[in-house]
Amino acid sequence: MNYESGERVLLGDTVRFDLGPNQYASAKVVMLGEDYSHLQLEQRFLDWVVADKVLDSEGVVVEVASEAERYMFTTLCCVELIQRLSAGSEGT
Repeated sequence: MNYESGERVLLGDTVRFDLGPNQYASAKVVMLGEDYSHLQLEQRFLDWVVADKVLDSEGVVVEVASEAERYMFTTLCCVELIQRLSAGSEGT
């Protein structure tokens, strides 16, 4: 799973994505659709995603930076990597 830039998507990446015309948000990648690997998530949310298989294999779940536990589903189209955690600092 890669960004449009070709870089591999990793859990914990800080990304920027479009919310609408001239509106952007930064968020942290917290779950990958390709294998459902994830960081620490609110348990009810995680149970729902896994049970109902609502995350597409080409999508990711991000946690909006300004609002803890506000999760959004998005594809990687127009998602830009801003910052990467140092190796070994992400958790599952």
